[in-house]
Amino acid sequence: MEDANQSARRPICATGTVVIAENGQRLGTVRVAYPHYVLVSEDGAPERDLEVPARAVARLENGKLYLTVNREALSAVDDEEAVARRYPAQS
Repeated sequence: MEDANQSARRPICATGTVVIAENGQRLGTVRVAYPHYVLVSEDGAPERDLEVPARAVARLENGKLYLTVNREALSAVDDEEAVARRYPAQS
């Protein structure tokens, strides 16, 4: 039998899951999933990730992650990985 701590450590969903905002807009796909949030590669700006907290997830249905918020409520993540994707090393 699984305890509550094990389920709390599971990622919210799988990498590549399509993310849909409350208004029905497709935001992008999950790049990395953690138990408490997911990073979403934004459609139209794949070099930028959106951080979606677990509390903004309404449900996972038919392979799509539906949110309780729209794009405007989410924060763009600007970390080292995002910068590296934006400006790839020149060979």
